[in-house]
Amino acid sequence: MKFSRAVVAVLLVVGCATPTGAQTPYSLDPTREAVLLGAGVGVSLAGLAVQDAIVPLTPEEVGALSRADVNPFDRGATNRYSTSADELSDWLVYGLMASPLLLLASQPVRDDIWTYGTMYGETLLLTLAAASLTKGVVPRTRPFAYNPEVPMGEKTDVDARTSFYSTHTAFAFAAAVFMSVTFQAYEPESPLRPWIWVSSLTAAMVVSALRYTSGSHFPTDILVGAGVGTLAGIAVPALHRVGGSNLGVSPAFGSRGVQISLKVSM
Repeated sequence: MKFSRAVVAVLLVVGCATPTGAQTPYSLDPTREAVLLGAGVGVSLAGLAVQDAIVPLTPEEVGALSRADVNPFDRGATNRYSTSADELSDWLVYGLMASPLLLLASQPVRDDIWTYGTMYGETLLLTLAAASLTKGVVPRTRPFAYNPEVPMGEKTDVDARTSFYSTHTAFAFAAAVFMSVTFQAYEPESPLRPWIWVSSLTAAMVVSALRYTSGSHFPTDILVGAGVGTLAGIAVPALHRVGGSNLGVSPAFGSRGVQISLKVSM
């Protein structure tokens, strides 16, 4: 939860940029950007508000936790706890989230900075929105709460009830996939393309491993986070692809309020 609040404080300053008119693989549309940015900010704030209603575990409830109640696939995580791994995952995911700035070394990216920046802002906002709302609606006790070696104060903190799913992993994969996908579009002939894919995804997997080692997340939390982040990193650039996108997003106004539709052309 603390990580989500730190990120939303930065992302709330992201605005809808305007296209430069240069020949690029991506383009902006005022309606689409308003929908994506507005949905990202609105759902993120709603998710954080819902999380405020989460009730932390009492010492009695912690004492009643049993590893036997955890499914076999996830159970091993209850033996893990490392504050150093937790801190290292924070620094690494922040580094990964900043890594798309490295593409500013590419002239095509610099020429298209407003479109590129808007797309990345939307990717992060939508990743945050999905994670924030899910954590609030589906509170899950973190693995370390089952570990008798962990201080009771950690287990009775409200953050111990926000395990599902891993926001760190979602952001790590969103940043890694977004950077790799967009570099491939801006520099289709570059020999660096496979290296960017391998290095960024490796770093994202390290973040995932650290979240497990720290006792902060179950494997299922991490797998879902990786899936959500990967989807955001692929879908947002696809929505903006010039002439090649088979995705569309549009608002609809009716008697039931405002609805957002996602269209896929086959």
